[in-house]
Amino acid sequence: MDDPSNREFASYRSYGEFARRVRHQSRYVWDDHVRAFIDTVLATLKDRDVVLKKGTPLYRAQLGIDYISRDQNKPEEPSGYTAARMKPRPNRSTEGRANAAGVSVLYLGTTEQNVISEVRPWVGAEISVAQFKLTRDLRTLDLTRGHGKSSLGTLLDHLVNGTRLSPEQRETAVWIDIDNAFSRPVTKTDDAAEYVPTQILAEVFKNAGYDAIGYKSQFGEGGFNIVVFNPDDADVINCAPYRVKRLDVSFEEMGNRWFRSENIPKAKSSSHGKRRKQGIKQA
Repeated sequence: MDDPSNREFASYRSYGEFARRVRHQSRYVWDDHVRAFIDTVLATLKDRDVVLKKGTPLYRAQLGIDYISRDQNKPEEPSGYTAARMKPRPNRSTEGRANAAGVSVLYLGTTEQNVISEVRPWVGAEISVAQFKLTRDLRTLDLTRGHGKSSLGTLLDHLVNGTRLSPEQRETAVWIDIDNAFSRPVTKTDDAAEYVPTQILAEVFKNAGYDAIGYKSQFGEGGFNIVVFNPDDADVINCAPYRVKRLDVSFEEMGNRWFRSENIPKAKSSSHGKRRKQGIKQA
């Protein structure tokens, strides 16, 4: 079991075990293992404080725009959504990475590109993008340190030779998993249980005195996502309509390619079928 008194995780897989328990066993009444993990996360939380200054500009995107008429003699013009619509509705929020249904938080980003990409648009989609400014300094937890990293290098000697990992190596591996869990893309079609581990951690961080958390966006080079726990800590200062012109897709093979066996028995065919095949080939 994780040991918060000594600031040590029991395993490099402690986050995975925590996630499994709260997704599939009990998410509202924590057992001793979950409590020990949470307390160890807080005990090892260090050097991750960032202050987002009052007035810092941030962005938020939503699918859709308004069309308004400024003059009865002229056609309607595209306009970004109103300020009220660009903020979450109190007590009516849907499930999110850092909030349960009904718990309102404000999802923002550091660039227009990353917030537009986060809404999963299609070519031709019309999107409202609002610019916000923070109304006060926010104590923010930096969850970007381990983004995109793998703990395999740390674990290789352990996996090959069976040597015991040091507490520092286990801690590094667990925090890499936490950072990547927040930045991992989740779609609306995914099971809501996928959100549970990060929702719990977000509430834990909020209860520990943080006003916001920041994690790396998978979309938009250099972009960061910022979750502000109190939506009133940021005000809308403008909003503009956008249209998506092009989508750039980057991909990589993530597993081993399978190959068809050459020993698959061939089905017998009639002479009529053979003639047809020959005819198709000749044609």
